[in-house]
Amino acid sequence: MSTDPIALHISALEIALRGPRRTRRDMISEARAGLRDAATAYREGGLPADQAAVRAVRDFGTVDEVAPDFQDELTARQGRWSALLFALAFPGMMLAWDLFWALGWTSRAAGPAAPTVGVLSSVEDTATLVVASVAVLLLAVTFRRSVPPHRLTRAIGVTGVTGALLCGGLALAMNLTSTDQAGGFVVTNPAAIGAYVGSAVVMLLIIWQSLRTLRVAHASWLAQESGALQL
Repeated sequence: MSTDPIALHISALEIALRGPRRTRRDMISEARAGLRDAATAYREGGLPADQAAVRAVRDFGTVDEVAPDFQDELTARQGRWSALLFALAFPGMMLAWDLFWALGWTSRAAGPAAPTVGVLSSVEDTATLVVASVAVLLLAVTFRRSVPPHRLTRAIGVTGVTGALLCGGLALAMNLTSTDQAGGFVVTNPAAIGAYVGSAVVMLLIIWQSLRTLRVAHASWLAQESGALQL
């Protein structure tokens, strides 16, 4: 086990942070390099290596002191990426289905669709556009510093999971409303299986990203609370 104060401090900081891996890795590397540079400066000033490392760590601050600022940046990046994903994924999936029909890769089920299906379809299209619009708005807000990152990122996570559950539920309801037509449609149009699977995968990805975003937002809130208790 390492006894290097800098390595131990950086390891503790890395464990305390949650967020996008690449951004977290870059931030940790930058912090490590800064500590190494500070320790080198102290050594050049005449301090022994071990004391120089301890002094650099002390100047840097404890994990509870510095983690909130690091976590805020990670949380903002997580929220921004998720908002962008949701702003593209929801309308993208709707357009993909429109293109699927327009290209004539499938034939529609025989017989008129049940009135309920038409209503549910309209509601789903409206919900998709609303969720995408909210995601775009939240994405724009991520570039401002006036809103606490954990609150904004939580709102983005809630938007994603709510949109996925709502749109996925409406799609499921449409198929359950006309099970005979839906079954016949899949049997006569094998390409539709890929479309359904693709839609399910996208929805699961959105839910996974939403839950991850909510976890990062919670970690940011905890870091802020911990920092406040230290004051």
